[in-house]
Amino acid sequence: MPLPESSGQILYVLDVAQKLHEMEMGRLPLDPVAYKLYARRLKQALAGCTARDLPRNVSQAPALREAMADRYFVEHGHFTGERSSADIAWQVIDRVQDRLRD
Repeated sequence: MPLPESSGQILYVLDVAQKLHEMEMGRLPLDPVAYKLYARRLKQALAGCTARDLPRNVSQAPALREAMADRYFVEHGHFTGERSSADIAWQVIDRVQDRLRD
């Protein structure tokens, strides 16, 4: 399956996400204007990418994970993973049912 436009776009996405992360961690000076610009560029660059296009291991770029999670929420109305709203709701229901049984 081809990457969107080129693998250069994926490298760009990873680079911008890494810069955001380095600003958040204090490795680069936190400049509010630059941070906002990088965040906007990341969002725009991700517009042409799907989760399948990105590398499996994006742990080196937490900003990328957050951007993808935000986009998923906007598109689907809920989060994914262990802390998704559906999972939390089912855990609450299970606890209430356990209490009612006791």
